[in-house]
Amino acid sequence: MLSRLATRLDTAGAKKRMEAFRTGWSSKTRDDIRFFDTGKVQYRYRERAAITGGSAPTIVFTADPPVTLEFYDDLLALFATRFRVVVVELPAMGFSAARGSYSFGFQETNNDVANFCEAVAGPGSILAFSCVAGLSAVDIAARRPALAAKVALLQTTDWREFQTWKAARDPKGILGKPFLGQMAMRKVARERAPDWFRLCVGDREKLEPFCACAQDALSHGAGWALASAYQRYLTDGASPLGKVKQPLLVIWGKLDRSHRAAAPERAKTMGENAQLVELDHVGHFPELEDTRRTFDVISAFADG
Repeated sequence: MLSRLATRLDTAGAKKRMEAFRTGWSSKTRDDIRFFDTGKVQYRYRERAAITGGSAPTIVFTADPPVTLEFYDDLLALFATRFRVVVVELPAMGFSAARGSYSFGFQETNNDVANFCEAVAGPGSILAFSCVAGLSAVDIAARRPALAAKVALLQTTDWREFQTWKAARDPKGILGKPFLGQMAMRKVARERAPDWFRLCVGDREKLEPFCACAQDALSHGAGWALASAYQRYLTDGASPLGKVKQPLLVIWGKLDRSHRAAAPERAKTMGENAQLVELDHVGHFPELEDTRRTFDVISAFADG
């Protein structure tokens, strides 16, 4: 399949990049940077033990590209007062390098992320995944329920609404075309990042820090394999998702201009026991734009 071959543009040279990521800039920006290799992906993540001790629940966040782990200092510090916290960069995003055996498929990706969660976070975690990665949390919780005690979706809507979102983000269909899309992302990633943040960040005071973080990471070789994800993960057709039976929380920033108004309500349909909390003053990154409010909402959810 052409799209499968095109993903090799985002995984070529994996061995060299993995070594560079483990030893270079991306391994030294923070003291708590760690790496875990599943065989398909060398994940870069940060982990912070709960200051309350070993009995605290574990919560797993996914960095939402082009944002990288460097932007999560405040989140880790605050959430560690209540949880053991793991923040991970997704396959071929940020500095989580993927081998050529990885092809960005929906279940393939979710299975590999689940393997990371099982090995690093352990069973019974709270999966607090953001944007499209939230679909992975839903799939993992449905198919491997032991890994997820609860699911918190951050700016995640359902499969159908994400098709609309994808079409709006790629109106000319360039990113959806094998090879052309991957080459276009390589060329325009550093230009596209500020445009994306201007569209979706609600707290305008944080706009410049978002842009600076992304530009710094991209200049040091961070991946943003959006075209491969569009072509292989977020495909056209019927939803492949089952329903979440665990408690489901949807946190939605209302100032995100990249989604339609129906998106947060559609997100609730992915769970049998779902609640929605909408935040008026933030956009696409509620956990980073208002970390305190997000912490309070998730803490109440964890206790419920």
